[in-house]
Amino acid sequence: MTLFPKGPPRKEGVMRKRNAPDTNEKKVGLALSGGAVLGIAHLGVIRVLEENDIPIHCVAGTSAGAMAGAFLAAGFSFAEMWKATRRMSWGKIGGLTISRKGLFSSKVLQRFMESKIGKKTFADLKIPFATTAVDLMTGECVVIREGSVAEAVRASCIIPGVYSPLEKAGRVLIDGGFRNFLPVDVARELGADYVIAVKLVPQRAPLKLQNVFQILIASLALGMRNNAQNAPDGDVTIEPDLRGLNSYDFDKAEELLRRGEEAARAALPQIQSDLAAAPARLPLWTRLKTALLR
Repeated sequence: MTLFPKGPPRKEGVMRKRNAPDTNEKKVGLALSGGAVLGIAHLGVIRVLEENDIPIHCVAGTSAGAMAGAFLAAGFSFAEMWKATRRMSWGKIGGLTISRKGLFSSKVLQRFMESKIGKKTFADLKIPFATTAVDLMTGECVVIREGSVAEAVRASCIIPGVYSPLEKAGRVLIDGGFRNFLPVDVARELGADYVIAVKLVPQRAPLKLQNVFQILIASLALGMRNNAQNAPDGDVTIEPDLRGLNSYDFDKAEELLRRGEEAARAALPQIQSDLAAAPARLPLWTRLKTALLR
Protein backbone atom coordinates (compact mmCIF):
# COMPACT_ATOMS: atom_id res chain seq x y z
CA MET A 1 0.00 0.00 0.00
CA THR A 2 1.02 3.63 -0.34
CA LEU A 3 1.07 5.92 2.63
CA PHE A 4 1.53 9.47 1.40
CA PRO A 5 -0.56 11.37 -1.18
CA LYS A 6 0.46 11.11 -4.80
CA GLY A 7 2.85 13.62 -6.33
CA PRO A 8 3.11 14.68 -9.97
CA PRO A 9 4.02 12.02 -12.54
CA ARG A 10 7.64 11.63 -13.48
CA LYS A 11 9.76 9.91 -16.09
CA GLU A 12 11.41 6.60 -15.30
CA GLY A 13 15.15 6.41 -15.84
CA VAL A 14 18.07 4.08 -15.36
CA MET A 15 21.25 4.39 -13.31
CA ARG A 16 24.26 3.52 -15.45
CA LYS A 17 27.65 4.90 -16.34
CA ARG A 18 27.56 7.62 -18.94
CA ASN A 19 27.64 6.23 -22.49
CA ALA A 20 26.95 2.66 -21.31
CA PRO A 21 24.89 0.88 -23.99
CA ASP A 22 21.25 0.03 -23.27
CA THR A 23 21.09 -3.42 -24.86
CA ASN A 24 19.39 -5.25 -22.01
CA GLU A 25 15.78 -6.25 -22.35
CA LYS A 26 15.47 -7.06 -18.66
CA LYS A 27 14.54 -4.32 -16.23
CA VAL A 28 16.99 -4.69 -13.35
CA GLY A 29 15.89 -3.97 -9.79
CA LEU A 30 18.03 -3.70 -6.68
CA ALA A 31 16.61 -4.89 -3.33
CA LEU A 32 18.58 -3.75 -0.27
CA SER A 33 18.01 -5.26 3.16
CA GLY A 34 18.11 -3.73 6.60
CA GLY A 35 21.09 -4.11 8.91
CA ALA A 36 21.73 -0.79 10.74
CA VAL A 37 25.45 0.05 10.45
CA LEU A 38 25.99 -3.13 8.41
CA GLY A 39 24.22 -1.23 5.62
CA ILE A 40 27.57 0.32 4.68
CA ALA A 41 28.24 -3.00 2.92
CA HIS A 42 25.50 -2.02 0.44
CA LEU A 43 27.81 0.70 -0.83
CA GLY A 44 30.48 -1.87 -1.62
CA VAL A 45 27.97 -3.77 -3.75
CA ILE A 46 26.84 -0.58 -5.49
CA ARG A 47 30.48 0.29 -6.23
CA VAL A 48 31.05 -3.02 -8.04
CA LEU A 49 27.80 -2.76 -10.01
CA GLU A 50 28.69 0.78 -11.06
CA GLU A 51 32.24 -0.11 -12.09
CA ASN A 52 30.94 -2.96 -14.25
CA ASP A 53 28.16 -1.02 -15.97
CA ILE A 54 25.33 -3.06 -14.47
CA PRO A 55 22.24 -0.88 -15.04
CA ILE A 56 19.79 -0.33 -12.19
CA HIS A 57 16.27 0.60 -13.30
CA CYS A 58 14.59 0.67 -9.87
CA VAL A 59 15.49 0.16 -6.23
CA ALA A 60 13.66 -0.96 -3.09
CA GLY A 61 15.21 -0.69 0.35
CA THR A 62 14.42 -1.39 3.97
CA SER A 63 15.98 0.46 6.92
CA ALA A 64 19.70 0.88 6.13
CA GLY A 65 18.87 -0.28 2.61
CA ALA A 66 16.35 2.54 2.33
CA MET A 67 19.09 5.08 2.98
CA ALA A 68 21.46 3.56 0.41
CA GLY A 69 18.59 3.17 -2.06
CA ALA A 70 17.53 6.79 -1.66
CA PHE A 71 21.05 7.99 -2.50
CA LEU A 72 21.15 5.75 -5.57
CA ALA A 73 17.70 6.79 -6.78
CA ALA A 74 18.61 10.45 -6.30
CA GLY A 75 21.44 10.03 -8.78
CA PHE A 76 24.42 9.74 -6.42
CA SER A 77 27.47 7.89 -7.70
CA PHE A 78 29.31 5.50 -5.38
CA ALA A 79 31.95 8.17 -4.72
CA GLU A 80 29.27 10.67 -3.70
CA MET A 81 27.54 8.14 -1.44
CA TRP A 82 30.79 7.21 0.26
CA LYS A 83 31.68 10.86 0.82
CA ALA A 84 28.25 11.46 2.38
CA THR A 85 28.34 8.46 4.72
CA ARG A 86 31.92 7.38 5.47
CA ARG A 87 32.14 9.57 8.58
CA MET A 88 28.65 8.84 9.87
CA SER A 89 28.07 8.37 13.58
CA TRP A 90 25.08 7.85 15.82
CA GLY A 91 25.48 11.46 16.92
CA LYS A 92 25.01 12.68 13.32
CA ILE A 93 21.87 10.65 12.66
CA GLY A 94 20.27 10.81 16.08
CA GLY A 95 20.00 13.56 18.70
CA LEU A 96 19.46 12.59 22.31
CA THR A 97 15.93 13.52 23.31
CA ILE A 98 13.96 13.77 26.53
CA SER A 99 11.22 11.40 25.49
CA ARG A 100 9.60 8.21 26.68
CA LYS A 101 9.41 7.01 23.08
CA GLY A 102 13.10 6.66 22.17
CA LEU A 103 16.70 7.52 23.02
CA PHE A 104 17.11 9.58 19.85
CA SER A 105 14.80 11.87 17.93
CA SER A 106 14.15 10.40 14.49
CA LYS A 107 13.78 13.96 13.15
CA VAL A 108 17.58 14.23 13.18
CA LEU A 109 17.78 11.30 10.78
CA GLN A 110 15.39 13.05 8.41
CA ARG A 111 17.40 16.28 8.59
CA PHE A 112 20.58 14.33 7.85
CA MET A 113 19.04 12.92 4.67
CA GLU A 114 17.73 16.34 3.64
CA SER A 115 21.22 17.79 4.10
CA LYS A 116 22.55 15.27 1.58
CA ILE A 117 19.82 14.85 -1.04
CA GLY A 118 17.72 17.95 -0.40
CA LYS A 119 13.98 18.01 0.22
CA LYS A 120 13.22 15.72 -2.68
CA THR A 121 9.94 13.93 -3.24
CA PHE A 122 9.75 10.54 -4.93
CA ALA A 123 8.67 12.37 -8.08
CA ASP A 124 12.07 14.11 -8.17
CA LEU A 125 14.13 10.91 -8.21
CA LYS A 126 16.07 9.61 -11.21
CA ILE A 127 14.66 6.08 -11.01
CA PRO A 128 11.66 4.48 -9.22
CA PHE A 129 12.28 3.92 -5.52
CA ALA A 130 10.26 2.48 -2.66
CA THR A 131 10.89 1.74 0.98
CA THR A 132 9.08 -0.12 3.73
CA ALA A 133 7.99 0.63 7.28
CA VAL A 134 5.77 -1.11 9.82
CA ASP A 135 2.70 0.34 11.48
CA LEU A 136 3.33 -0.41 15.15
CA MET A 137 -0.38 -0.23 15.95
CA THR A 138 -1.53 -2.82 13.40
CA GLY A 139 1.63 -4.72 12.50
CA GLU A 140 0.97 -3.93 8.84
CA CYS A 141 3.83 -3.55 6.39
CA VAL A 142 3.60 -0.17 4.67
CA VAL A 143 5.26 0.42 1.30
CA ILE A 144 6.13 4.09 0.80
CA ARG A 145 6.48 5.35 -2.77
CA GLU A 146 5.27 8.95 -2.56
CA GLY A 147 5.88 12.13 -0.60
CA SER A 148 9.11 13.20 1.09
CA VAL A 149 12.03 10.85 0.43
CA ALA A 150 13.90 11.88 3.58
CA GLU A 151 10.80 11.29 5.71
CA ALA A 152 10.25 7.89 4.09
CA VAL A 153 13.85 6.88 4.86
CA ARG A 154 13.37 8.12 8.41
CA ALA A 155 10.27 5.94 8.83
CA SER A 156 12.03 2.85 7.48
CA CYS A 157 15.06 3.32 9.77
CA ILE A 158 13.26 3.85 13.09
CA ILE A 159 14.67 1.17 15.38
CA PRO A 160 12.09 1.04 18.21
CA GLY A 161 13.49 2.14 21.53
CA VAL A 162 16.47 3.78 19.82
CA TYR A 163 14.50 6.28 17.69
CA SER A 164 11.16 7.88 18.43
CA PRO A 165 8.44 6.57 16.06
CA LEU A 166 7.08 8.64 13.19
CA GLU A 167 3.40 9.39 13.66
CA LYS A 168 1.91 10.07 10.25
CA ALA A 169 -1.55 9.80 8.69
CA GLY A 170 -2.92 7.95 11.71
CA ARG A 171 -0.04 5.49 11.76
CA VAL A 172 2.87 4.92 14.14
CA LEU A 173 5.75 3.91 11.89
CA ILE A 174 8.90 1.97 12.78
CA ASP A 175 11.68 0.02 11.03
CA GLY A 176 10.42 -1.92 8.00
CA GLY A 177 12.77 -4.81 8.72
CA PHE A 178 10.34 -6.27 11.22
CA ARG A 179 8.00 -7.30 8.39
CA ASN A 180 9.96 -7.04 5.13
CA PHE A 181 13.67 -7.31 5.80
CA LEU A 182 14.63 -7.75 2.13
CA PRO A 183 12.02 -6.15 -0.19
CA VAL A 184 12.45 -8.33 -3.27
CA ASP A 185 8.67 -8.29 -3.77
CA VAL A 186 8.63 -4.49 -3.72
CA ALA A 187 11.36 -4.33 -6.37
CA ARG A 188 9.20 -6.55 -8.58
CA GLU A 189 6.20 -4.30 -7.92
CA LEU A 190 8.32 -1.44 -9.24
CA GLY A 191 8.63 -3.35 -12.51
CA ALA A 192 11.86 -5.31 -12.12
CA ASP A 193 12.21 -8.44 -14.27
CA TYR A 194 15.54 -9.33 -12.67
CA VAL A 195 16.24 -8.56 -9.01
CA ILE A 196 19.71 -8.27 -7.49
CA ALA A 197 19.11 -8.76 -3.77
CA VAL A 198 21.63 -7.77 -1.11
CA LYS A 199 21.04 -9.61 2.16
CA LEU A 200 22.88 -8.47 5.29
CA VAL A 201 22.53 -11.15 7.97
CA PRO A 202 23.39 -9.70 11.42
CA GLN A 203 25.82 -11.86 13.36
CA ARG A 204 25.58 -12.90 16.99
CA ALA A 205 26.59 -10.20 19.45
CA PRO A 206 30.16 -10.17 20.82
CA LEU A 207 30.66 -11.27 24.40
CA LYS A 208 31.45 -7.75 25.66
CA LEU A 209 28.69 -5.16 25.32
CA GLN A 210 29.71 -1.92 26.97
CA ASN A 211 26.50 0.08 27.37
CA VAL A 212 22.72 -0.06 27.21
CA PHE A 213 22.69 1.32 23.67
CA GLN A 214 24.87 -1.51 22.35
CA ILE A 215 22.78 -4.04 24.25
CA LEU A 216 19.60 -2.66 22.67
CA ILE A 217 21.00 -2.72 19.14
CA ALA A 218 22.48 -6.21 19.61
CA SER A 219 19.16 -7.52 20.96
CA LEU A 220 17.24 -6.14 17.99
CA ALA A 221 19.88 -7.51 15.59
CA LEU A 222 19.35 -10.95 17.09
CA GLY A 223 15.66 -10.77 16.19
CA MET A 224 16.45 -9.40 12.75
CA ARG A 225 18.86 -12.29 12.15
CA ASN A 226 15.94 -14.69 11.97
CA ASN A 227 14.09 -12.35 9.58
CA ALA A 228 17.19 -12.15 7.39
CA GLN A 229 17.71 -15.90 7.25
CA ASN A 230 14.10 -16.38 6.15
CA ALA A 231 14.03 -13.49 3.69
CA PRO A 232 13.26 -14.34 0.04
CA ASP A 233 16.06 -14.48 -2.50
CA GLY A 234 16.32 -12.42 -5.65
CA ASP A 235 17.29 -13.75 -9.07
CA VAL A 236 20.76 -13.41 -7.63
CA THR A 237 21.34 -12.84 -3.92
CA ILE A 238 24.52 -11.22 -2.63
CA GLU A 239 25.22 -12.05 1.01
CA PRO A 240 28.42 -10.46 2.37
CA ASP A 241 30.44 -12.30 4.99
CA LEU A 242 29.83 -10.19 8.10
CA ARG A 243 31.57 -12.37 10.67
CA GLY A 244 33.33 -10.30 13.32
CA LEU A 245 31.27 -7.19 12.53
CA ASN A 246 28.26 -5.76 14.35
CA SER A 247 25.25 -3.58 13.72
CA TYR A 248 26.32 -0.56 15.78
CA ASP A 249 30.02 0.18 15.18
CA PHE A 250 30.62 2.90 12.58
CA ASP A 251 34.39 2.55 13.09
CA LYS A 252 34.33 -0.54 10.88
CA ALA A 253 33.03 1.34 7.83
CA GLU A 254 36.06 0.57 5.63
CA GLU A 255 35.87 -3.13 6.43
CA LEU A 256 32.12 -3.25 5.78
CA LEU A 257 32.67 -1.58 2.42
CA ARG A 258 35.34 -4.15 1.55
CA ARG A 259 33.10 -7.09 2.53
CA GLY A 260 30.32 -5.76 0.32
CA GLU A 261 32.71 -5.41 -2.61
CA GLU A 262 34.05 -8.95 -2.17
CA ALA A 263 30.57 -10.48 -2.15
CA ALA A 264 29.51 -8.46 -5.20
CA ARG A 265 32.60 -9.47 -7.18
CA ALA A 266 31.87 -13.13 -6.40
CA ALA A 267 28.32 -12.74 -7.76
CA LEU A 268 29.30 -10.60 -10.75
CA PRO A 269 29.88 -13.43 -13.27
CA GLN A 270 26.37 -14.78 -12.66
CA ILE A 271 24.81 -11.31 -13.01
CA GLN A 272 26.70 -10.62 -16.23
CA SER A 273 25.79 -14.02 -17.64
CA ASP A 274 22.11 -13.65 -16.74
CA LEU A 275 21.86 -10.20 -18.27
CA ALA A 276 23.87 -11.10 -21.37
CA ALA A 277 21.38 -13.91 -22.03
CA ALA A 278 18.56 -11.37 -22.39
CA PRO A 279 17.64 -10.49 -25.99
CA ALA A 280 18.76 -7.12 -27.33
CA ARG A 281 16.24 -4.31 -27.07
CA LEU A 282 14.87 -3.52 -30.52
CA PRO A 283 13.58 -0.07 -31.46
CA LEU A 284 9.97 0.52 -30.43
CA TRP A 285 8.70 0.75 -34.03
CA THR A 286 10.37 -2.57 -34.93
CA ARG A 287 8.77 -4.29 -31.93
CA LEU A 288 5.33 -2.90 -32.80
CA LYS A 289 5.64 -3.94 -36.44
CA THR A 290 6.72 -7.45 -35.46
CA ALA A 291 3.77 -7.76 -33.08
CA LEU A 292 1.28 -6.61 -35.74
CA LEU A 293 2.58 -9.11 -38.30
CA ARG A 294 2.17 -12.09 -35.98
